[in-house]
Amino acid sequence: HGTCTCQGAAFEYIFNIEHEAKKAGVRDMLDIKWISNEAFLGDFGMGGLHMKVGGYAVSSKLFAESLYAERDVEWIIGAHTSKVEEGKIEYELLDGTMHEEEFDFAMLIPPFSGVGFKAYAKDGADITDKLFMPNGFMIVDAKYDAGAYENWKASDWPETYQNPSYANIFAAGIAFAPPHLISKPMTSPNGTAINPTPPRTGMPAGIIGKAVAHSVCDMIKKGDDAELHKASMAEMGAACVASAGKGVLNGTAAAMTVYPVVPDFEKYPGTGRDTKYTFGEIGLAGHWIKHILHHMFIWKAKLKPGWTLIPE
Repeated sequence: HGTCTCQGAAFEYIFNIEHEAKKAGVRDMLDIKWISNEAFLGDFGMGGLHMKVGGYAVSSKLFAESLYAERDVEWIIGAHTSKVEEGKIEYELLDGTMHEEEFDFAMLIPPFSGVGFKAYAKDGADITDKLFMPNGFMIVDAKYDAGAYENWKASDWPETYQNPSYANIFAAGIAFAPPHLISKPMTSPNGTAINPTPPRTGMPAGIIGKAVAHSVCDMIKKGDDAELHKASMAEMGAACVASAGKGVLNGTAAAMTVYPVVPDFEKYPGTGRDTKYTFGEIGLAGHWIKHILHHMFIWKAKLKPGWTLIPE
């Protein structure tokens, strides 16, 4: 979809399909295609990034294109899937042209949206517009009037995730309304928005949730004297381990860190991120990290001994 996000999940899906097909000995019978709303391969909804790989600064575009070419996965970018029928999809490109692809098997990522709650005050007055944006996500302490892409700043992003109208209401993770995209907004001549929305799941959601939980605890204990905890995506780093195939000895995964998640071009001119803490590798070690993290997060979710030591 033209405004979906979490390309990392789609990345894992398509490369695990490719990996399993190879293991089954049928890879040469398959054509595998990636149709994405990214303006360039490796955008990931974060406007792309530059990372250290083997001691060199490499763009995520080059990193992604190299992997897709190596695994013989074709890519079509700047695309919005407008229609899905039995064995056929229709999509629109950024240049406004319409195209079709036939398939035997496909997976579609839909766009995120809020639940669509209505909110009412004690007197029955409709206060929905004080709590939610039109897309259903909750209004928090973000700068929603940043305007054009050229005016966007890292400081636009929320810190406490508290609703400005109701101090006892917070929104964490995917629930909060971002101030704007991270990637540059793109629209086809037909007026169709074709750009990834900001990814907010995974590690950022965990960090935000933890900050909000601490804020709520402090408000209960200290009342008006409580100082809210902060977790701006423009000031936090995140790690992502994306599986590219499961296997004890032949599995692979792309392991990446990015700091900060939302680029800050005032603090880090040029790339918007600190290249000392933004790096990536792909290989068997990444697969084992992914496997270990899987068990660690289940351990943490069950609140077993030592769970507080396991990071988000």
